Amino acid sequence: MSYRLTIPGQEKELRRSFTREIAPDVWMLEGYISDYFLIKPASSNVFLLRDGDALLMLDSGTYPFYRERMLELMRRYRADGVKRVDLMLTQGHFDHASNNDVILESGMDWRFLLQEPEVRVLDYLADWMADFRDLEQLYDIYAQFDLGGITAPVNLASRISVGLARSILQANFRLMFLGIRNLSDRATILPSAARVKRRFGQVELEGWEVGRFFAIHDASHTPGHISLYDPENKLLLSGDVTVEINPAFYYSSLERCISTCGQFRRMAEEGYIELATDSHRSTTFFPDVMRTLRLTPFDEIEMTDVARGREECIRFFRAFEDFYSRLRDDILDVHARMGEATIPEITEELRAVDDAAVNLRKAMRFQRIPGRLDVLVAVVLKEAGATSRREGGRVIFSPRA
Repeated sequence: MSYRLTIPGQEKELRRSFTREIAPDVWMLEGYISDYFLIKPASSNVFLLRDGDALLMLDSGTYPFYRERMLELMRRYRADGVKRVDLMLTQGHFDHASNNDVILESGMDWRFLLQEPEVRVLDYLADWMADFRDLEQLYDIYAQFDLGGITAPVNLASRISVGLARSILQANFRLMFLGIRNLSDRATILPSAARVKRRFGQVELEGWEVGRFFAIHDASHTPGHISLYDPENKLLLSGDVTVEINPAFYYSSLERCISTCGQFRRMAEEGYIELATDSHRSTTFFPDVMRTLRLTPFDEIEMTDVARGREECIRFFRAFEDFYSRLRDDILDVHARMGEATIPEITEELRAVDDAAVNLRKAMRFQRIPGRLDVLVAVVLKEAGATSRREGGRVIFSPRA
């Protein structure tokens, strides 16, 4: 079963999304982005790519609305001789995996190929709450939730106890994930030990070979996150490597986002990538969200659906490489100026920084867009190797030497 909480009237919005052949036998089913994540969650783009007598489906999205579009393409290719559909996920969060069981209706043989490091992510509630518990050890994460709107009860409950705030959040997430059948129990696991290395010019990558495709294990947004490279079309599908909310979780890696974008940029510079997009590029919905929330793009390349040609692909990956690097450097500069400080103190000081990258992240609020400034700070400090000590109920971080 799929995600159940589609609100009245939302299907009319979903119908605006396009289905487009972006290269021969490579289909992009545009997903969904709203200006209120906790009420109308995002749905990832879905890609279907033919490889001889097999069809690779990358991600399955959130809403049941998209199932018929996927099945229509599957029926078309089945009639044209395709015998098997392989499902892969760039990452296991529910906005990428709520329609996984659509492959059971394909009328073809099927496999769900799941990278080993991503297995735990498909246990949605346990995965999300474990990440919040890790952050609880560093600062009062629930006090960072907005007092306005639907996150207010979590903030208010945190003033009574962390456990109460956690319980309220967990109850809401349990409702969000109710009834989703992601087929994790029927997956064919791709072992980490089975990864191979492939070189593209000066860039060496590690991942799994699936037919003609190379599933690049970049471990960026999630520990098992993959990007997909199609050498036949010089196509790179970067999943959530290139999304503005990174790092969205404490287990996300900003450094991996930076290095992966740099590798993809170099591949484009050397002629290996001439077509690129990700799991949430959308010309239908993204511009509306930016206008409604008064967000300013850090680069106009954000507003495209697919980067086409060598120069656009270089610009796309360079833009995100620079975006993430500026976020990291601004946080470390703020921490260095402040000296010893807590994560909430650094987060508050960061709000005074006037920089395009930081300004975009400051404007994102968790209930509207799932990008959290405090989590960004926590990840940067962790990856920078900042030392910490506990004083009473505060965890104080020292700037790196």
